[in-house]
Amino acid sequence: MIKYSIEKHAVAFPSKLVAQNGGEHIYNITLTSDTDNGNLVARGDFEDLDRYTEAAVTTFEGKIQKQAANGNWYVEVVNPGDALFVYMQAFIAEDWTNTWKKESNFYNAKGDVVRGYALHKGDVFEVSVEGFDGQPAEKATVTCENKKLKIG
Repeated sequence: MIKYSIEKHAVAFPSKLVAQNGGEHIYNITLTSDTDNGNLVARGDFEDLDRYTEAAVTTFEGKIQKQAANGNWYVEVVNPGDALFVYMQAFIAEDWTNTWKKESNFYNAKGDVVRGYALHKGDVFEVSVEGFDGQPAEKATVTCENKKLKIG
């Protein structure tokens, strides 16, 4: 028998962001470490036209509003600070088994260039429990620590 161990990663979606409709920048960010969708990074040094290095978020505040029907949590931006929402569509091979097709298997590797959505007060994004440091709950306040949403 073969037992495969799959690390589960955060699943996220930019549910209602101003940046999706051209009202804010979507930056290309070169990652300095592995990063899940739904993690938050900041824009670092200029590398090239429309490409920056990843930096640590210094300020972000959000509020968990409720749990979505898919089990993810809706986070509303209270103070975007310098945070960028990382989201890249997962490309999953159709011929893989259902276990291997799960979006939670996907992550962005160190050195990848990802999209970093600039955030506005009132924006809403969704993130699975793996994207939080702590147990998410309705009306909880979140900040950013080590790319994850920190409860409390």
